Amino acid sequence: MTSTKEKITDRSAQFNRILYGGFLILGVYFLITKDISTAMSNLGIGLIFDPFDQKVMWRQRPLYQKIWLIVHLSIVLGLVAILIADRFA
Repeated sequence: MTSTKEKITDRSAQFNRILYGGFLILGVYFLITKDISTAMSNLGIGLIFDPFDQKVMWRQRPLYQKIWLIVHLSIVLGLVAILIADRFA
């Protein structure tokens, strides 16, 4: 039998995955439409909703999860760099 805490945790993990996917889709959509600032903000907000198990500490996460999150963060930072370069160009 599962306890109430486990059910809440499962729901919050599903909620995080849905929101992460939603912000990821929005970010890609705005990249396609060439709205870089909105794409950057949506992808950055998406990082808040970690799609993986948040109870697992960074050191104990599998390598593919670390790579996924670092690549995602690198894309956001790359978009920030593009926006800054556009301002000064």
